[in-house]
Amino acid sequence: MTKKDGWRVLAVCLVLGLGTIALFSPAFTFGFVNYEDQYYVTNNLHVNKGLAGVFGWAFQTGYGNAWQPLTWLSHALDCQIYGLQPRGHHVTNLILHALNSILAFLVLRQLTGAFWRSAVVAAFFAWHPLHVEVVAWIAERKGLLCAFFWLLALWAYARYVENSKARRSSSKFYYIGAVVLFAFALLSKPVAVTLPLILLLLDWWPLGRLAATPERAAAKQALFLLVEKIPFLVLAAAACVITFLVVDHNHTLEPMAQLPFRIRFVTAGMSCFRYLAESFWPADLGAVYPFVLHEPKLKLVGVALVLAAISVVAVQARKTRPYWLVGWLWFLGTLFPVLNLVQAGAQPMADRYMYLPSIGLWMLVCWEAYDLAAPLRRGRAALGGLCALLLAACCAASFIQLGYWKNEGTLLSRIPDSKANPKGHADYTAYLMLHGQFPQAQAECEKAIALFPNSAPFQVLLGNILFGEGKLDEAIEKYKLALRLDRSSNLARLGLGNAFLGKHLVAEAAEEFKAVLQDEPKNFEAHHLLARCFVLQGNAAAGAAEFHASLTSEINQPQTLNEFAWLLATDPHVEIRHGDLAVKLAVRARDLTHGQEPAILGTLAAAYAEIGDFDKAVATGQEAHDLAMVQGRKPLAETNLLLLAHYRAHEPFREKH
Repeated sequence: MTKKDGWRVLAVCLVLGLGTIALFSPAFTFGFVNYEDQYYVTNNLHVNKGLAGVFGWAFQTGYGNAWQPLTWLSHALDCQIYGLQPRGHHVTNLILHALNSILAFLVLRQLTGAFWRSAVVAAFFAWHPLHVEVVAWIAERKGLLCAFFWLLALWAYARYVENSKARRSSSKFYYIGAVVLFAFALLSKPVAVTLPLILLLLDWWPLGRLAATPERAAAKQALFLLVEKIPFLVLAAAACVITFLVVDHNHTLEPMAQLPFRIRFVTAGMSCFRYLAESFWPADLGAVYPFVLHEPKLKLVGVALVLAAISVVAVQARKTRPYWLVGWLWFLGTLFPVLNLVQAGAQPMADRYMYLPSIGLWMLVCWEAYDLAAPLRRGRAALGGLCALLLAACCAASFIQLGYWKNEGTLLSRIPDSKANPKGHADYTAYLMLHGQFPQAQAECEKAIALFPNSAPFQVLLGNILFGEGKLDEAIEKYKLALRLDRSSNLARLGLGNAFLGKHLVAEAAEEFKAVLQDEPKNFEAHHLLARCFVLQGNAAAGAAEFHASLTSEINQPQTLNEFAWLLATDPHVEIRHGDLAVKLAVRARDLTHGQEPAILGTLAAAYAEIGDFDKAVATGQEAHDLAMVQGRKPLAETNLLLLAHYRAHEPFREKH
């Protein structure tokens, strides 16, 4: 590299890095969104503790429906440094995206030797609105980390090939480095399994390694390249097996993921087409996209013809324009794991899935545009101006799209294909209901039902809204309708049992929860609600057993932890009480809610009183009272004041049954 080239490379890297940080800097003021951020960070006690308490768990767990230990370590490191202040977590995401953008430029330049084309591809990668989701969503750290190591592995492989041709001994170092970096990518997110395919494509073009060499005929050279990929293929196969086992073990299939293969196949084709369309016209982007359930046959035929035509052109142009085939197969190959043909997810497409595939697509487009402009007088200058305009448009669109990630409400209110997206309406319904906006939630839910009237989960959602409004009889009718639509709907049985509890029909409620547990013995919510039934019936021992079963299935349940701790701390029967365990459970519930729930603080005070630590009981009870007053929950504050009188008199509180 000449000194001039070195300065050019540095300048492009600075523009990519600093430009990316400037464009996405508004994300520094964003908070966490209750859209998986709670699973990855805010309510994940293993991650919350920082690096000290996460190492063993990270490498053993299948939490999150994938084996991704490096992702957990990354989140834990952020918690170690920043705690639960979202700004720092957003900073890490943005730095990773900026580094990935620089890597995309360096890798393409290393592979192809094309400077400005590589820079333009990297700029589209850095600033395209399809990549806003990856950057602004803290839970998508896995995608950023995976891409970081994936691109580094490509860079190491390119250096390995370069050094091999020059017969340098350092080639082995780069080869081992590529394998290790690929392993790191897999440990971040299993979707990295596509790297061996990309390496084989790059061997053909631009590396030109499939041709015969003085040492080997063409056939032997091809065999050598396949053997060379064995370590990568072994790692990819291991990642696939582990992912399959994790998915099967957790039974996380959702109703929308169980659609017939025909619909999934059609949806995959439509998703590919939509990814193409949104790459060139990024409109109507959002967090939740619909499955293709009812599309005109003419439209489906048109989409199939477009995809087939691009494939034919790519094959036909393989000799004169090899970047067509490499770019197109890069796009399709890296998309394949997330097209929902073989995976267990319920998301037909998502903006984040285009993170790595977009590089292949933009490589195809930029190389073709360059070749088209080359013969024209001042063609390349005009092409440069056009690229500048398009990149400016991308930045403007990304800035607007970034605003939707400010909080969960702005995110879920933006529903792509709103006239054909029942799940988008349902997710926004759940958000509105959680925030007590029941009339708006009902209106949104009715839109989902109008699009998918025979959906039992949507009827359950409407029942939950009515339940939240205190309309128990109407809620019961909706739950029963859901059961008529799907006799196996445990969501409907849980809702029906809850409504029965609201009407003090405890025996009827218990029967519903028992029916759920017959079908799903590890359903933690059913165990919790059945425990509540037993306690109301005066059977504290059975209630304690059910609380224990619920927490065995899922430990991070603040409400269950709180109710179980209260039972163990305040039950009048000595054989039920267990003060030490009550303290342990209440402390965990407090930590999960970050000390912001006065009812849980009140339970912790009762638990301290049960073990005779009345100083802590008084201090915690006072904290519970004061927090309830600040939150405007006067009845709860008064209850805590009455309990404080017991603790100040060195008396533990006892429930009366």
